[in-house]
Amino acid sequence: MTFCKLAFPFWIRKTPPAGGGPLPIACNRDRSQGIRDIRVLALALALVASGCGGGSENANADGSAGSAANGDQSALAGMLTEGGVTYRMEAQEVPLEELGFDYGSVTAPIKVVELSDYGCGYCRRFHTETFPTLLKDYIETGKVHWKYVTYVSGMFTNGLSAAFVAECAGEQGLFEPINDLLYQRQAEWKNLSDPFPVYDQLAEAVGADVEELNACIEEERPRERVRSGVVTGRNLGVRGTPAFVANGVPIMGAQPLEWWVEFFATIEEMIDGMEAGGGEPSGQAPPP
Repeated sequence: MTFCKLAFPFWIRKTPPAGGGPLPIACNRDRSQGIRDIRVLALALALVASGCGGGSENANADGSAGSAANGDQSALAGMLTEGGVTYRMEAQEVPLEELGFDYGSVTAPIKVVELSDYGCGYCRRFHTETFPTLLKDYIETGKVHWKYVTYVSGMFTNGLSAAFVAECAGEQGLFEPINDLLYQRQAEWKNLSDPFPVYDQLAEAVGADVEELNACIEEERPRERVRSGVVTGRNLGVRGTPAFVANGVPIMGAQPLEWWVEFFATIEEMIDGMEAGGGEPSGQAPPP
């Protein structure tokens, strides 16, 4: 049995295929029925996925996008442009190893990359309702390696500043606790004209050096990492958040815990079958 396995770094096209089809993934050409079944399942669920890209989960308290969200869009546009030239990642090899924050063992057989926006309501739902169990049952047990890549869509009030807070806390080795609090207490900072007093409270709560964190934000130290995360997401075809790639399979939206349990069980079954048959996953990219 062959098995499509995502290896770091990703090998992908610079832009999604025409017509919005699935991205190329690194796998043996003789794909098994199992991986076809997983792709059909994931892509079918994407049609009804719960994700940020419109709807009540994304709205501000008054139902509007908000002027601060417009400000984030302008700031993001400026961050992606240098001297009037739109920033692009020229290499086809996306440097994921230089982006994001890792949970679990890098040798785990299942590898998930997540791209989420701190201002996204569905991302908050996923991180407060689903991720804690995945962390306990799959990541901490060595079954899954999870990489969180900071993604800013520009759609949500204060999403960009929250991303800088997370990245700067990460410089102090405190990404995981600040990531949890930013989602758990999203309602406290999301729609504020000045969210930084709340950010300071969250930083203090996780034991960060608040003065150093604010200096990091003021100096825009995470700028390149955040910008690269956004471009990486766009190159992957991300149109809403949360978005995931799990062992080469694109998954859109905040799928419930039950879905992830079934999905991981299917992948584990395929891995067991591959090992029993003496198969080896291929890390080679398909031709362009």
